[in-house]
Amino acid sequence: MPKKGDFLARFGAKLDIPREALPGSFGMTLSGQQELVVRGCKKILSYGKERIVLALGKTVLEIQGEALFCSAFGARCVTITGRIVSLSFGEVEK
Repeated sequence: MPKKGDFLARFGAKLDIPREALPGSFGMTLSGQQELVVRGCKKILSYGKERIVLALGKTVLEIQGEALFCSAFGARCVTITGRIVSLSFGEVEK
């Protein structure tokens, strides 16, 4: 039996809807090591100069670096600036 997410992905592709606009999806754009734009962010779980953690549906994104700063947050989109050293993914703890 096909998964619900598979159906949504196919449906979105037919309508030319960006994947990150679908429920439970996200997208990112990294510009060098200085700026990261994340679309599909539900909330900021942790915020500090060296570590920021974002909830992206069932996925957690951890950004590590130096002088990190959330320069914009709204409409499920967050922009992080600073020196980005690493990105890592995990699952939301229940």
